[in-house]
Amino acid sequence: MAKSIYALLVGIDQYDPNSVFQVPSLQGCVNDIVAAQQYLEERTKDGEWKLIEPLILKNEQATREAIIKGFKEHLCKAESSDVVFFYYAGHGGQEKAPEEFWVLEPDRLNESLICYDSRTANEKDLADKELSYLISLVAKKEPHVLIVLDCCHSGSGTRDLAPDVKVRRAPVDTRERDLNSYLFYEDKVALDELLTSSRNLDEQKKTTGVVLPPRGKHIMFSACRDYELAKEYKGDDGEPRGVFSYFFLQTLQRTNGKMTYRDLARNINAIVSGKVKEQSPQVDATNPQELDQPFLGGAIGDRDVYFALTYSKNESGWVIDGGGLHGLRASKETETLLAIFPLTTHSEELRNLDGALGEAKVTRVLPQRSKVQIIKGEENLSEKESYKAVAISLPLPPLKVYFRTDESDATGIEIARTALQTAGPGNKPSLYVREVEQAADANYYIDANKNQYWILQREDLSPAVAPIPETPRESYTSQTASELVTRLEHIARWKNVLDLSTPATSRIKPDDIEMEITILSGQKESPSSSELRVEYTYDSDNYEWQGPVLQVKLTNRSFKTLYANVLLLSEDYAVNADLFEQKSSIKLAPSDSGGATSVESEELVFYIPEAFLEQGITEYKDIFKLIVSTTEFNASLLQQDGLNPPPETRSLEQYRGSLDRLLDGVHTRNAVRAQGTYDDWMTKEIAVTLIRPQDARIVKSNGSTSLQDGLVEVQAHPSLHAKVNLTTVPQASRDLGNLILPPILRQEPRVTQSFEFTNSRGSDPGLSAIELSDIEDYTVVNKDAPLKIVVDKGLAENEYLLPFAYDSEDKFFLPLGRGIRTENGKTEIVVERLPKPITSSRSLQGSIKIFLEKVAYQKLGRPYNYPLLRSVASIDDKDRVTYEADTETIKAQVAQSQKIVLFIHGILGSTQRSLSSINKAKVTVNGQERTLKEHYDLVLAFDYENLQTTNEENAKLLGQRLQEIGLGANHDKELHIVAHSMGGLIARWFIEQEGGNQVVQHLVMLGTPNAGSPWPTIQDWVFAALGLGLNQLSAIVWPTTIVAVLLEILENNDLSLEQLHPDSEFLKAIASSGDPHVPYTIIAGDKSLIAGVSDEKSSQLHRLMQKLFGKAVDKAIDLAFFKQPNDLAVSLASITSVSNDRTPPPRILEPYVACDHVTYFTLPPGLAALSEALSPNQ
Repeated sequence: MAKSIYALLVGIDQYDPNSVFQVPSLQGCVNDIVAAQQYLEERTKDGEWKLIEPLILKNEQATREAIIKGFKEHLCKAESSDVVFFYYAGHGGQEKAPEEFWVLEPDRLNESLICYDSRTANEKDLADKELSYLISLVAKKEPHVLIVLDCCHSGSGTRDLAPDVKVRRAPVDTRERDLNSYLFYEDKVALDELLTSSRNLDEQKKTTGVVLPPRGKHIMFSACRDYELAKEYKGDDGEPRGVFSYFFLQTLQRTNGKMTYRDLARNINAIVSGKVKEQSPQVDATNPQELDQPFLGGAIGDRDVYFALTYSKNESGWVIDGGGLHGLRASKETETLLAIFPLTTHSEELRNLDGALGEAKVTRVLPQRSKVQIIKGEENLSEKESYKAVAISLPLPPLKVYFRTDESDATGIEIARTALQTAGPGNKPSLYVREVEQAADANYYIDANKNQYWILQREDLSPAVAPIPETPRESYTSQTASELVTRLEHIARWKNVLDLSTPATSRIKPDDIEMEITILSGQKESPSSSELRVEYTYDSDNYEWQGPVLQVKLTNRSFKTLYANVLLLSEDYAVNADLFEQKSSIKLAPSDSGGATSVESEELVFYIPEAFLEQGITEYKDIFKLIVSTTEFNASLLQQDGLNPPPETRSLEQYRGSLDRLLDGVHTRNAVRAQGTYDDWMTKEIAVTLIRPQDARIVKSNGSTSLQDGLVEVQAHPSLHAKVNLTTVPQASRDLGNLILPPILRQEPRVTQSFEFTNSRGSDPGLSAIELSDIEDYTVVNKDAPLKIVVDKGLAENEYLLPFAYDSEDKFFLPLGRGIRTENGKTEIVVERLPKPITSSRSLQGSIKIFLEKVAYQKLGRPYNYPLLRSVASIDDKDRVTYEADTETIKAQVAQSQKIVLFIHGILGSTQRSLSSINKAKVTVNGQERTLKEHYDLVLAFDYENLQTTNEENAKLLGQRLQEIGLGANHDKELHIVAHSMGGLIARWFIEQEGGNQVVQHLVMLGTPNAGSPWPTIQDWVFAALGLGLNQLSAIVWPTTIVAVLLEILENNDLSLEQLHPDSEFLKAIASSGDPHVPYTIIAGDKSLIAGVSDEKSSQLHRLMQKLFGKAVDKAIDLAFFKQPNDLAVSLASITSVSNDRTPPPRILEPYVACDHVTYFTLPPGLAALSEALSPNQ
């Protein structure tokens, strides 16, 4: 029966420019699927499997409809004996899930693939549930199904990434999506299975974040874990690619024979972890045993063990029929050498270089062929004949570094450049390290600051190693610069060992040898088959942590003698060859010989080095690199200590095959010409992450508890009986899955960032969470008795800190308190509430994970001359406002203007947020549409202080400031006021009590509590708003910057809302004011909560409010959310409570506006209402 391969390959770099939400462009996605297509075509062209012409969808071709059609009309043709391959490279994302899916998605978001037109007005993402449905359709006839997704769906903020690093994740689609919009809605059987499925989906969500119900049998590769980011990468050819795709296909290209999915996943995971930070490719299957199948079900056949060498008249030179698709690497610095044999030479004879006619070097690598230059024996060759060629020397590319001259001391950089140019033999340039001119081409960056050199990771500019020197000196010296180059060469050698990969013409198959790593003690922490994460065990008898015990076993499954050894590449850039007693190579007899076909190491105890633990490192990755050859070799040639000066060239032993010379070349960088015997060899990698949780310490009732050598001080708490330690996101995810970061903090990744106690280093993600364990009573932490934690680490001026946790009992994110800047530059975290502990393997009484996220916001600053009356000079495309503060200048502007508008902010922050509307709200004048900025001659802004100043005082000060700039009583201008929230009350007091009716010609109020607010304090309302925002309970999806605005209020404001109490003297006075004879326009929002969350007292909203406040504000909650329509902060009745007994009467815009208290100036309905209110035709 004919066997066929059906492939659907989707790559999207550019998204529809008409998208409602802007989707950032990417660079390497189309390159990825082109490479995948070329690989499939090349490796199946002469095999027994028929590759049906792949369906390729690039950019504008990859619409939602086209991808669905590709599944239904192309992939669904596959029969039981066929293979299906779906490859997606592009943005992943999330979208709002309908209520029916909330049981599957506690964060109320689907994971999704973003098609070219997904974010246009009438289209949607391809949700994970729809992808699952499509897979089920394809799988009905039971073909072999492989899904590859090079994208990410969630992940944390990207503020700490370098600007040129692209990630494959787009913002959340915040539009509502009904159940009937899903492509399986009409398939009632499928819909019922999805809605009623009882399968536990937690395990899969922990690794990929994608919910796939148990329907169509398939295997899936994902680019990263659910809380990580899928990054882009520049390959050896300088072209952008996805990190995962590049190494996924590179591994396949360099593999001759059949590799299992499990081995492939572990290889890729190990290689990627050595190349970039915090990206761990994952593999999952509906049945884990399916991971032991060969890639694509064995459809990829063996390839020739040689290249065909011919003379091309068209190119006037020699070419071989092998290129990038066959694992050959392009390198300008080093060469790939080939031995040339007669065409009649048998495969076994190709190993004997004595029979070679000559040698050639590769000069240009193309996808399916390469150009070569004959460098030896050209006289033995005829341009009319064909020959066989095998690779005998592979390039070892140098480490590329970029000197950050703009951020560094010029003197230090010049001294370092000189050292680099003279570090090689004979004072020539370093053979290991090369400077590049473009930052995007570098592997590492170099900084020179305060007489120290720093080697920085390119992705996030974090230090790769300790500075050089570790203690600052008086000046830069040639000695410290030389130490820098030595350190870089050390790293380069480590990278070269990691990069050693199977030659393109190797005859050793992946399944010829098996490497098993057995965990004898220690807890396997990850359910994924693509990685091994092993945790220390705690010896309660001796009160100490015990490192995991592992054993390595090698088994020869082939019918030939093999030589093998395993290198251990550690995070300190050490390379060790001492896992087995024999440090050179171990002879393994053929599987049918009856000899020693396998070897086991001793029981090996693994520890994280103490120096790392002292720095707060709790995760440490070792890469086990298997090297296999048909001849003996010396693995000890590659050994080096951790970050010590590199060893000198070692003495050479008696066996000197081509592999041995390559290994020696890693250390010497000498150009070695092959001689004697050419070795067949191959490599495999497995990464093992060691996890040693920090010791938990008792929270004291008197005296603070010190963590991480005093970096963190947990203040005494009188009633809390618990232990505390710092932890990492990956360790926390074991209990929480991907429920770590609320959706609102993922929407704008460039403004959010985890608050790290220790910076990430290597594979260690850094300590960024607080764990409380063995908790007797979590309710003792409350507003009256908060838990305070002081961190010896400050916040930037524009950063605000949010402590939060996930409440697994009621399934929502809970804001726990606030972060406060201290006078001595530290940060105090005030925790006012805790969720119920989650039962975990480490704590029988459960544990609580507290996460900390920083949110950036361009704020007004803290001038001391409040209130401020300023004019608006400009607003850029990011809504950043430039003000003019000089009184005389503003006075001159007023004199030259006729139509003037004045903005007054409310409780929320400053006028900056509302002023963005002047470029967006538009009015029509004489048939022409104009922005408010164009409509008015001058825009003014009044920013006031409300901590120590009453509304009456601010109203008087407003009048004084207006008088100073020429806007006193009976001026000859036209002045309109636009006031938000409490700002409307200040404007009313000015107009009605301070003579402002002789100054103001029109007042527009948005969300103003004219009859008061039920909230007792600003903080109560802010915590309620944060709870709604973190859990997307508001009917309006807020931008991430709203969180920063709310946090700013928390940090600086503990003001009672006494003046806003419905029975306050202030509101009574306003209510009894006489007629000011000034037109008032009232804008009221009525989009409070999403449907279904406040239908009854047992609703999630009510449970959330009880967790936030207990019963203390039940009345306020009822009034704010349950008893009457509102905009989340103020009821419609209060907003519209202005007496009609006026001339003119107040104009209330109806229907009420579809926005809430924090989005009047940002959402289209609010902007439209503002335009209507200020239209000259009204």
